[in-house]
Amino acid sequence: MISLSLNPETESLRKELRSWLKDNPPPQLAEKVSLEEFINVSRVWQGKLASGNWVGVHWPEEFGGRGLSIVEEAVVQEVLAEAGSPQLINIFGLTMVGPVLIKHGSSDQKKRFLPKILTAEEVWCQGFSEPEAGSDLASLKSTAVLNDSGDWIIEGQKVWTSFAQVAEWCFMLARTDSAAAKHKGLSYFLVPMKSEGITVRPLTQISGDKEFNEVFFDNVAVPPENMVGKPGDGWNIAISTLMYERVVLTFARHLQSESALQDIARLLEERSASEDLRARYGMLKAKSMALRALALSHLVQYKDGGHPGPEGSMDKLLWSEVFQEINEFGLELLGADSVYSDGECAWADGLFQHRYLYSRGRTIAAGTSEIQRGIIAQRVLGLPR
Repeated sequence: MISLSLNPETESLRKELRSWLKDNPPPQLAEKVSLEEFINVSRVWQGKLASGNWVGVHWPEEFGGRGLSIVEEAVVQEVLAEAGSPQLINIFGLTMVGPVLIKHGSSDQKKRFLPKILTAEEVWCQGFSEPEAGSDLASLKSTAVLNDSGDWIIEGQKVWTSFAQVAEWCFMLARTDSAAAKHKGLSYFLVPMKSEGITVRPLTQISGDKEFNEVFFDNVAVPPENMVGKPGDGWNIAISTLMYERVVLTFARHLQSESALQDIARLLEERSASEDLRARYGMLKAKSMALRALALSHLVQYKDGGHPGPEGSMDKLLWSEVFQEINEFGLELLGADSVYSDGECAWADGLFQHRYLYSRGRTIAAGTSEIQRGIIAQRVLGLPR
């Protein structure tokens, strides 16, 4: 695994966390663990990490972080992956809602929400995508209208909403001005998931996982203090949210590639693979390392307080496509055994089959590959529309 070694302070942080983890080892979860077990274990584990001040280290100290940069956040994630830590259940809160509230939220919103994001006492889900507004987010149709009492009344539907069935809160976009241009009529809301009028319907994926959901909003009342920014600020705030997702969250997903490659290396040894197969593995390893180095170079740009920009689309696009290549290769190595996803004949309890099916959605989630290429062309390379 490529690791950052920038200065003595960074290495001291790495050493400190490794020492803490020796006394506080992470829980070990199977690849195909049930959603309920994952949620319960991960929530407790994130709370323990928070007690040691090991989550949100790039948040300012006044909000419970360590006042470090995204680079140090990456170092923490590397060490956690090295120790076999499960994914943190409140990843959306830590990497998206938290940074957005720190930058755009009111004092009351920061005081109310940030501490419980760190500890996972309140888990968050993302209400952006809709049935006819996925990658073209600005086309969303959910509406929010002020009533006579001053509350916003939300109507509409969201889809592919991860962990909505367990989340306490949803950060979402709704249209508050239907007469304005589609990018300018959106507003950003913080909505309690126990609100009257919210219906959650889980969706079962091809991999068997069930963290995705449809969410319906039927006459849901949201108080005005739960809007972030002003009416019409939603698009700019959403872009800020997605920049953090594509840089910070995608960086964390590079660790998934590393885990998959380690399992492939084990399979190559067990089956005395040919030189040709080992060479192909080496190429995939080199690709993954190169993309990780690219992601790290982007993180270094933010070390002195900068904020993620459109270059995060490069990280997301390239990682998702190479991740699919890695998992396709894993299935190829299994050969005829790939038909066994469980039972005595299944290698590692169907690990590669599950990862392969999971990887198919990575070029869609958080913006399709086509959308990412458009962002790179226009906002990174400066090409005309």
